[in-house]
Amino acid sequence: MKKIVFVMMLAMVALGAAATDRLYIEDFAIAPGETCMVSIVLDNEAAYTAFQADLYLPAGLTIEQEDGDYIFDLTSRKGRDHNISSQVQADGAIRVMSYSPSIKAYSGNSGPLVTFQVIADGTFSGPATLMMKNIWLITTAGVELSFADEQCEVTVPTTALKGDVNGNGEVTIADVSALIDYLLGTEVENFNAANAHVNDDDDITIADVSALIDMLLSGEY
Repeated sequence: MKKIVFVMMLAMVALGAAATDRLYIEDFAIAPGETCMVSIVLDNEAAYTAFQADLYLPAGLTIEQEDGDYIFDLTSRKGRDHNISSQVQADGAIRVMSYSPSIKAYSGNSGPLVTFQVIADGTFSGPATLMMKNIWLITTAGVELSFADEQCEVTVPTTALKGDVNGNGEVTIADVSALIDYLLGTEVENFNAANAHVNDDDDITIADVSALIDMLLSGEY
């Protein structure tokens, strides 16, 4: 009986240790029209010579490119002689691949594995989900370590500030201009409809422009 209990305890310890082995992206926030630095984070102590992950981006998000190639940066890690490349898969995933031609190993020790710039177009609205699948590492012993699929939540920062029509965190004459442009049918970047309801009714009208001007003149914001 004691032997069975001991074996079960060892199994639980092993499962607990395995649960900490992850290759993932932390949740992040990005506003429409903005760019955000994002990291793929490694939580594993293995020394490795190659890795792969497939990224599935939600609508409205893309990754910065140069000459048609996606830009992934490994310089936050030691062992900078690794090569890194990306390929678009048939299902739309961006496959990130890295390997060391000199078989110089990376060490785990947790932290950013690779960084890249995520760009949100003007139509992006959160929350949304960024997925990672087909994740694996090749250790220096030639063993393939597979990781569970991961996902992170991508949100849009909220600026619940009445009168902050352009969503930049402050109320100025620029918000008056943005509100007038909106009413004239001009596209306004980062337009915040909730903040544009300055007079607290159900419609955005010229009355909100007047109320916003009054707020600025009186300093009540």
